[in-house]
Amino acid sequence: MKDSEAFRAAVRERAAFMLTDAASPYDRALEILGLSSGGLPLDDGDEAGKWLALIWGELTDWFELRPAQADQAEAHMVTAAREWLAIEGDQEAEAHYFDRWLYDILGFERHLDPPRVQKES
Repeated sequence: MKDSEAFRAAVRERAAFMLTDAASPYDRALEILGLSSGGLPLDDGDEAGKWLALIWGELTDWFELRPAQADQAEAHMVTAAREWLAIEGDQEAEAHYFDRWLYDILGFERHLDPPRVQKES
């Protein structure tokens, strides 16, 4: 469980900084992407890193690949961070967050199985 706790604490820290720091949300988004795509090892069944990598990867790609929409992408980053801070740790709320962000907001193709977060209580 330690790996997951360290990962989640690091993501919470970056998300909180995104809401209070004068730096660009994009900079903090890149940090969250780095953490969720291999920056910290997860071996305890917590799949949050997998889903967060998809969300933050898409948000940073949006900023990079569509410069005319950079402000909109950063606004979504701030919203995603704020929402994550409000629900992180509640497995049911996290599953809803991942489903909504991946499919409804970012437009990933919906699969039969919704994202689930499996972690020990």
